Amino acid sequence: MLLTVPHLNRTASPYNEMMSIAKYLPGDEFGLTICSLRHGGFAETAPILNEMGVPCFVAPFRPTGHTTKHFFASYCEQKTIDRYGPFQIQHSLDFTSSPFEGIMARARSRRFVYNQRNLNENGHKRLLKTKAACAHRIISISTTVSQFLVSMGIPPTIIRKIYNGLDIDPGERARQALPRSDSYLLCVGQFERRKRHQDAIRAFADLSTEYPQLQLFLAGNTFDQNYLNELHQLAEQLGVLKRIQFLGPRTDVLDLMRNARALLLCSDHEAFGWVLVEAMSVGLPVISSAVDGPSELIEHEKTGLLVPVGDVQGYACQIRRVLQDPQFASTLAVEARSAVEQKYSARNMVQQIQDVYREVLAL
Repeated sequence: MLLTVPHLNRTASPYNEMMSIAKYLPGDEFGLTICSLRHGGFAETAPILNEMGVPCFVAPFRPTGHTTKHFFASYCEQKTIDRYGPFQIQHSLDFTSSPFEGIMARARSRRFVYNQRNLNENGHKRLLKTKAACAHRIISISTTVSQFLVSMGIPPTIIRKIYNGLDIDPGERARQALPRSDSYLLCVGQFERRKRHQDAIRAFADLSTEYPQLQLFLAGNTFDQNYLNELHQLAEQLGVLKRIQFLGPRTDVLDLMRNARALLLCSDHEAFGWVLVEAMSVGLPVISSAVDGPSELIEHEKTGLLVPVGDVQGYACQIRRVLQDPQFASTLAVEARSAVEQKYSARNMVQQIQDVYREVLAL
């Protein structure tokens, strides 16, 4: 059983999913090995995996560039992958639409399974169709993703919807409302335009006079430096730059969530909304744009709050509700935590993945 991932960094997806599979996949039935495309996070994560009895190595299971040299190098590295095998299943948690990995897996008589984790925002339609044609099964992370795949002409018979799961601390409890002083709102997500951090900044600015001690923390990797620069400029223009912290990538996201007043997610589209599940699991009220993925996760005014995309006043209004009504915020937190426990646990996710593995082995 070969699991392929783009990196081993703790600060970015699919680290949590990978570690859940390593933890909960039964070793007596599936011998797991992990291959990372890049060295990022290897020094930190490899010892953890080795202690769990899971071998891991780095090899370009697909090209990391677009030149003939990159393709040839990746083709030659398939021999490195073979040395760690043989493998009956190759399960990819990679993000790209490239079909190269699937073609190589098929060429070596491995059952190929991959997670469709997005809506192909930065991919190529034809390449994704080819990748899907190589797959014995595709795991979609939401109904939104499943519908997207079917709209691409991919047979629904090979699609299996499995929500991403979180390893929930059974001792965690929904927190009591924090005092208003020295508190902050939190946004978590890489800095790219579809995340619409500008809406969070504008909503925060609208509340800045009413809540003079409130701050806004923005955490995530920088995908678009120009966009990040624009956000700095916007915050300065609105007079709130000194009250906004651009934190960059963090390994303590859950701790940040435990001490925040609310999580904001303002994206113009989301395939799922992993940060929402994380926030809900620790009892942090969530306020999200009402797009497909988050709307599937959140029941409005029961497990979270939904706002039309781009509605800055709507975000400000819902933030104010959470800040002014501690009982309402606490009720949201308790209901959200319960929903995560029932639907989005890591153990449940891995159990469903096991069923997919058994299914493809029987083909």
